[in-house]
Amino acid sequence: LLGMSVEALFKQALGLADPWVVTECDFNPEAKSLVIRIDFKRGSRFVDESTGETCPVHDTRVRKWEHLKFFEHRTLLEARVPRIVGSDGKVKTVAVPWAEPGSGFTLLMEAFLLGLAKVLPVAEVARQTGASEDRIWHLIRTRVDEAWLDADWSSLERLGVDETSTRKGHKYGTAFLEIDGKESTPARGGSKVARLLFFTPGKGKETFDAFARELDRRGVPREQVGEIAMDMSPAFIAGAGAEFPLGQICFDRFHVMKLCGEACDQVRKEVAREHGKLPKGAMWALRGNAERLKDDQRELRESLCEEHAQLGRAHAIRDFLSDAWHYDSRDAAEVHLKEVLSWCQRSRLEPMVKLGRTLRRHWDGILGYYQNYTTSAAIEAINGLLQLAKRRARGYRRFENFRAIAYWIAGNLTLKNQCPLTH
Repeated sequence: LLGMSVEALFKQALGLADPWVVTECDFNPEAKSLVIRIDFKRGSRFVDESTGETCPVHDTRVRKWEHLKFFEHRTLLEARVPRIVGSDGKVKTVAVPWAEPGSGFTLLMEAFLLGLAKVLPVAEVARQTGASEDRIWHLIRTRVDEAWLDADWSSLERLGVDETSTRKGHKYGTAFLEIDGKESTPARGGSKVARLLFFTPGKGKETFDAFARELDRRGVPREQVGEIAMDMSPAFIAGAGAEFPLGQICFDRFHVMKLCGEACDQVRKEVAREHGKLPKGAMWALRGNAERLKDDQRELRESLCEEHAQLGRAHAIRDFLSDAWHYDSRDAAEVHLKEVLSWCQRSRLEPMVKLGRTLRRHWDGILGYYQNYTTSAAIEAINGLLQLAKRRARGYRRFENFRAIAYWIAGNLTLKNQCPLTH
């Protein structure tokens, strides 16, 4: 590189090929700025991308793009962009190799900003780079929407659906995910691989209609969806039944056990009202799986169940229900679950009787678990990413921004003309 001019050096660093040349580098240390001016060789011809013909330059327009900082100095590329007249008589602006049409950032700067936006709040990205938040958000929405529209959904067979809060004040959105991989064994090895396909405001039946219409637009048959994992929301059940009648609804064991835990908690409250205040720590000792409790909590649970028959019966039913998730076949599990229903009905405990009615009402969806042993692990992993992004940003003023960042961090998208950070 000895003897190479500054302009030639920057041309090489920017990866420019003929006929593009760097004509001037205006470095201002006081303003902490660097302007790199680019031009093309006189007499150059450019390709009309619509016809493949090479055409002479009609006129030029001066444009600027923000580039990666040169050390701590803000860097701009300024170029005379040629316009040509095509065979159809229309004047067309020539595409430059260092930026997307209409963008105010170079490809390298776009890649840098988008990479930071995956792990940092946009406000922090703006602070570190000097680019405005509005420009960064516009970049994220534009590039992510392009990639999302081109994403391939043809492999979709197993669908996960979950609601997630989008703002304070009971504002929700519904996320539709593709679950990948097979669970290895019952109650163990749940698949945690998923990608976010579709995110829409609301949590009602209409969200399924919106997702189904997007499937139609992409040419993915609805009949291809063989399994739908979700919670027991009546709106979700109605939506899945209306739009995917051939899909097997699957209720995760976590949601079933959560219902059972709530029923046990209600029994505890009734016992406390009937017999007076229970010992300190009783609430936490009576919640969750016994094997996860500390020794003193486990001992307290055992003593409470021995002292109060209602608690003993409720927790015996809970332990028996938890055993249902270890069966290898749907038929064997169904026999076990029928015994659970019978026990609930004979328990003389209204919360457990109500639990039995709920399990019977959602019978087919509960047994749907045994098709692939599908759990909520993959769904909750995606939901966790979305909530982390929301907390980092301290909330999103626009749902469109939340949706764009959600697709970017959880959609496994491939951007058009993605540029590696090599310069």
